[in-house]
Amino acid sequence: MTSTTTIEKKSSSVYFPSLNGVRFVAALGVIMHHLEQHKYIFGLKNVYRTSFVGGVFGKLGIIMFFVLSGFLITYLLLKEKEKTGTISVKHFYIRRMLRIWPLYYLIVLTGLFILPHIPFLSVPGRSEFVHDHFGIKVFFMIFFMPNIIDTIYRHTPIPYTDQTWSVGVEEQFYFIWPWLVKYSKNLMRTLTYIICFYFIVKFTLEFLNYKYPENALFDNENYFWTFFCIDDIALGGIMACILYYRKEKVLKFLFNKYVQWITYVSLAIITVKGIAVPHVTYEVYAVFFAIMIINLAANPKTVISFENKILSYLGKITYGLYLYHYIAIVIAIKLGMRYVDPNNLFLSNVVYYVITFGLCILMAVVSYEFFEKRFLRAKVKYSTIVSGDNAKEELEAAQANNADGTTVAPATVKAVL
Repeated sequence: MTSTTTIEKKSSSVYFPSLNGVRFVAALGVIMHHLEQHKYIFGLKNVYRTSFVGGVFGKLGIIMFFVLSGFLITYLLLKEKEKTGTISVKHFYIRRMLRIWPLYYLIVLTGLFILPHIPFLSVPGRSEFVHDHFGIKVFFMIFFMPNIIDTIYRHTPIPYTDQTWSVGVEEQFYFIWPWLVKYSKNLMRTLTYIICFYFIVKFTLEFLNYKYPENALFDNENYFWTFFCIDDIALGGIMACILYYRKEKVLKFLFNKYVQWITYVSLAIITVKGIAVPHVTYEVYAVFFAIMIINLAANPKTVISFENKILSYLGKITYGLYLYHYIAIVIAIKLGMRYVDPNNLFLSNVVYYVITFGLCILMAVVSYEFFEKRFLRAKVKYSTIVSGDNAKEELEAAQANNADGTTVAPATVKAVL
């Protein structure tokens, strides 16, 4: 069989189908994990300590986010470099600020200065420690280093802002990434070096932590590096390079239907079973997620799809779902404990989950429509490449006007395998 893998590179629009749906699925896993975690914190019956929920499952959604971010940001930067011959780092930073900062600071400021003073929202074992070393916490949170706070105070995390550790990692990634893409002569090689460097540091710190178990410094450094996840982001970037630079042999392999099915079945089995691979558990998952993402985004023969209006919209509000979900969880648990017999496991869990997801979606929708959108609209004038919904509208218009019926897909791989 022949393979004619091509990418339409003349357009300045980039739209990848299904990726909003991927965002929502990732957020769904994170919310479920944290709901069971908070049931455990409040002394309710839970499945948090099972290998499925409390083991590998808890971090999978975050890994998926990181791989997806690496893929999308790298591809968009490559397209900008292609169109303009350079990358406007200033405009990149402004776009990220408009997307990330407003909601981040809303959650951080309310989580530090308002929510701790509302008794109904207190969390046992956590709320009473919020004001310990408060100045240090405020400093690191304000300057986008919540992952450092998460490391130092991981046994007494700040309620309602603990989830921002991953936003901090993302911001640190955004700080260096445009420079890498702009000046790297061989981006795939550079990203491979980053992954190798990550593993060298990771295994060194694991060895030191094993050799000197009483040394708190090694323990903290090992914890911090484990959750830094730059390898997952770099892996997503490599997938973007494979797609952008038309690595046809690699794409033919990745797009093969048997490779897809092996990926999805393997993911299902190891996730449900909570299977861990010593030292590289999350890296293994990241590889599977990377294969999944490139197929969903660019393979016209993908065996599954998350491209529908409901999932697409839920994916667009995922940032709000992620940052507001702790508030929804605590409200759901407090209401359930007050009005439902905890011995009635079925009814209490229905209450916990329905209220949690209902409140999450409600808060995220209101936030997106009435708060975030005003900043998102401002992003457009700093964007060289049209992406997201605007790119989708352009694509649909082009398809509607295309007389010969050929699909016009600016960022879609068209393959005959």
